[in-house]
This record gives sequence, structure tokens and C-alpha cells, in this order.
Amino acid sequence: MTQPNTGSQISSGTAGLRGATPNHSDYRPSNLTTLRTEATMLHHHDVISRAVSTDREITLEALRVFTYLSRRLHFDRSVPVLQSELADALGMQRPNVNRAIKLLETKQILLRESKLGRAITFRLNPGLEGGRA
Repeated sequence: MTQPNTGSQISSGTAGLRGATPNHSDYRPSNLTTLRTEATMLHHHDVISRAVSTDREITLEALRVFTYLSRRLHFDRSVPVLQSELADALGMQRPNVNRAIKLLETKQILLRESKLGRAITFRLNPGLEGGRA
């Protein structure tokens, strides 16, 4: 019969635990750069999410569209978005999705980049600071 793992055993290769031997490959410059980039991205997402959720002019529809898009969009590159796809995914009418996107653009939360066929490419605004939405 096997003993349940109580968490008291520490593997020798696990970094960050007291008494453990750090794995030096975790500290390679490329990994540190990736971690810094991810931390910056998370900070920007947090700032934008806070700005959107506290802005009294943001409608419930715009909040729903932002929540859906924030999982797909990036700060550094544009992503194509079909309004019909958003409408279907969120169970909303296309004119309401359009109105929500325009509001998010007016608030400079979404940046419109270009048109790709029927899709419009957007990215999140990396310049949004504090609670300015």
C-alpha cells in the first residue's frame, strides 16, 4: 500500500523551496526576459481591466465584449476580430457588438489597426495608464 504524499518531501531540483537546490537553467537570460515580459503583460491587463470595470460610461455590453476580447488580444500585435463571431459567442445582436466596440475604441481601450477581409484587426492599448479609460 502506498503512503499518501503529505508534502513534507522536497525534491532536490525544485527551485524556490527552502533547502532545495535551485535548477540554474531557470535563471537563463531568455527565461528571465520571458518572465519580465509576462509580468508586464499581466500588469497591463490588470490596469486595463481595472479601468474598464470602474468607468461608469462602459456599458454591460461593452464589458462583455471587452472580457471576451481581452483573452484573445495582445498589446504588441493586432488580432483579427469578426463582429459576427463575437455576436454568436456572446449571444448578442451584431449592432450591439458594434456599438460596444466603438465605445471601447472611443475610450482608447481597443486600438483599431486595419481591415483583413471582413475582419477588423485590434490590439489592446499598451499606453493606457492608471484609471484613465
